[in-house]
Amino acid sequence: MYERLKLWSIVFIWALSAAPLRAAEISTANLTLQPAFAPGYCVKVSRNGYSGTDRRLFIAPQDAYYRIKDYSNANAPFWIITEEAFDPNVPLGYQALAVSDYWDYATPRQVFLSAGTRVYIWSAYYGGYGSLTGCENDGATKTVTMRVVGEDSGIPSPPTALNGVDTRVSFTPGADNGSPITNYEYAFYDEEEELGSFTALSPADPSSPIRIPGLALDVEVTMRLRAINANGSSTESEALTFTPQLSDTIKWWLTRPEDDEEE
Repeated sequence: MYERLKLWSIVFIWALSAAPLRAAEISTANLTLQPAFAPGYCVKVSRNGYSGTDRRLFIAPQDAYYRIKDYSNANAPFWIITEEAFDPNVPLGYQALAVSDYWDYATPRQVFLSAGTRVYIWSAYYGGYGSLTGCENDGATKTVTMRVVGEDSGIPSPPTALNGVDTRVSFTPGADNGSPITNYEYAFYDEEEELGSFTALSPADPSSPIRIPGLALDVEVTMRLRAINANGSSTESEALTFTPQLSDTIKWWLTRPEDDEEE
C-alpha cells in the first residue's frame, strides 16, 4: 500500500511539473469608465484640465504582465493602456502599450509593467483621440466595466520571420513570457482579403517548422500564425504569402527515370 501511494505521489508531482502552468492573477483593480463620443467617433482630449471619465490612472503594485479582463463590451469602445504621458495629438491606438483583441494585429494585448509604473487605462472609440480641432463632444456616453489584471506569466509573443518551405512554414519563435509555447494556430486570407478563423494544429506542434494541413500544391496562399501557451494565444504574426510545393527530394523520387528505379 505504501509503495502504491508513493508511486501515485511521483505521478502527481510529475504531472504538475510537466503541465504548462496557467498564469496566476496577482493584482486586480475593478474599473467603471464612461467614454463619451460624438458623430464620427471623435472625442476631445487635452493633457490638462480634462474631467472626462474615459480613463483612469493605474499604478502597477508589483512586477507583472497586465491586461484587461471581463471587459463589458465586445469591441467598441476599445480598451487601451498607454503611458501616463500620452500625446493628445496622436491617436491612442498608435501609443498603445496594450489594446483590445479587436484591433490592429501588431499591437500587444498585454504589457509587462514594473512595480510603480504609472499608466492610463482607457475606454475609447476608434478614430478618436487625434488632432481633433472642431470635433465637439455631443454629451452621449457609454458605461463600460472591466478588471485590470496582473499575472505572473503572460500570453506568448507572436512568431516572426515566417518562411514557406514546400508545405511547411518555418519561423523564429516569439518569447513565451513565462509559460512554455505548446502549439501554433493558423488562419488564411480569402479572395476578399479577409482573414478567416484560426485553427490549432492537431496534433499539437510547438517547434519550427510546422506542416500546415490542407494546402493545395502550386496555389498561392496568404496566412498568419499565432503561438499558444497556457495563458492563451499571441497576437497574429506578420502575413506570409507563399506557394506550397513539393520538396525537391520528393519531386526527384516522383519524376526519376525508370533506369534509376532499377538501379
